[in-house]
Amino acid sequence: MSPDDPFKRPYPDENYVPPDEADLRKQALQKAYEIAATITTDQDRLLVPKPPTDWQPILRAFNAALAVAAVAWLFLSPPAWLPQSTPDLRSSEQRALGLRLVLAMEAARVNAYLDAEGRLPESLAVAGGDARSVRYVMIDETRYTLSASDGTASATYESTTPLNTLLGGRSTP
Repeated sequence: MSPDDPFKRPYPDENYVPPDEADLRKQALQKAYEIAATITTDQDRLLVPKPPTDWQPILRAFNAALAVAAVAWLFLSPPAWLPQSTPDLRSSEQRALGLRLVLAMEAARVNAYLDAEGRLPESLAVAGGDARSVRYVMIDETRYTLSASDGTASATYESTTPLNTLLGGRSTP
């Protein structure tokens, strides 16, 4: 080899003794063991993943607690926009007038059915009326009575009485 050879490794000094092959193996094995030990502990943490958290029971419990809190808040201090149950402040005359108005509407339906069909309906529902709040009784082929009550006031109408009398304030002749 020539002195200009770039691949020639010059030794630092003339007393340099290359390491023994057994020492190099021992150092390499020791370094490999250190690396393997760190990799194993790092991989152990990565290989055993933390089980995923099931959020559904937690979310259900949170929603239930939130709903209970909202109901308690609405019950204990209801806001102004929430409808309140207030007593009916109408007078008995106003209640009776409301019932007479309902009876007049139902009587108009029954009379319209009588004019169209030539006979009275079997029930108020057949004529298109509300059979739940008004009682309809057919007396004969051309006469009937209607009655209604709201608990404190009541009104009755007989078909022989003109409707303007019913709306004028008197429910019976």
